[in-house]
Amino acid sequence: MKEFAKKPRHAFTLIELLVVIAIIAILVGLLLPAVQKAREAASRISCANNLKQLGLAIHNYHGTYGYLPVSNRPASNSTTSPRQGWLIFALPYIEQDNLYAGYNFQFGWQTPVNRPVTSVPLKVVQCPSSPTGRSLDADPSVSPWTPIVADGDYAALNGVDPRLVTIGLVDVAGQGFLPKNTPSRFADCLDGLSNTIAVTESAGRPNVYRLGQAISTPPTTYTNGGGWSRPASDITLNGLTTDGVSSPGPCPLNCANGEVLTTYPDPYFGTNGNGAIYAFHAGGANFLFADGSVHFIAQNIDIRILARLVTRAEGEVVDETAF
Repeated sequence: MKEFAKKPRHAFTLIELLVVIAIIAILVGLLLPAVQKAREAASRISCANNLKQLGLAIHNYHGTYGYLPVSNRPASNSTTSPRQGWLIFALPYIEQDNLYAGYNFQFGWQTPVNRPVTSVPLKVVQCPSSPTGRSLDADPSVSPWTPIVADGDYAALNGVDPRLVTIGLVDVAGQGFLPKNTPSRFADCLDGLSNTIAVTESAGRPNVYRLGQAISTPPTTYTNGGGWSRPASDITLNGLTTDGVSSPGPCPLNCANGEVLTTYPDPYFGTNGNGAIYAFHAGGANFLFADGSVHFIAQNIDIRILARLVTRAEGEVVDETAF
């Protein structure tokens, strides 16, 4: 019988394997930024959708009662004058009827009777880009600092800090669309619903973030607010210094999510230690306007223009191409 010669079996050499591995590594390196960019774009869209739901809740609330939900933050925090964040009143309009039914409005957000409600995390107020996840906020007037209520990444804009006028950075300091302690109506927004910001991102509180970096966490140091049920989570446009350390300053957003607190001064209007406009999106933040639309505003916007979008009835002219 004729024997057939066996063909030699070829194997990959070490150099060939290294070349293949190197090519794969290069491809992964090229694809990874694109994947991360696509993921962040999806998170930003999800964040914008959250704000649209809040806008719909605000409009439905106004349609029912004839006025807007308002944060109650009287100077004294007691059972006779309990503090409540505006979102508590809007719970039925974000499909949280059971939480609303379980909340006792005779007591504040921080009291034990209401913690079964205020400790519940709400997905609609959590930005997917925020690294803090389901973190908790505390009642800073109680020592030691103890996390008790669920956080949120969005804040009502109450108005513009008068200090910005004093230093010449803005023209007028006026009320925002959702001022504290004052039930208001769409008709009070004389500048137009499409030209007035209602809610903004103020993500990551009470942890302190500055220029994209985590600076500190409670209880050592923190920034005021964060809990979705807290009226102190509302903010004013203070403007920060460009290093994000203090206010007032020319930086309109994304320099820091608030000033650092080591004690609780409990300011009535919230200018000391106030939270700030801050997002974990590259280049800007999402803003809910009073008409229910959501716009992504670049972080290099002039604070003077942003202030015109915050005030609701100052008659300021806004160039729509500027945001």
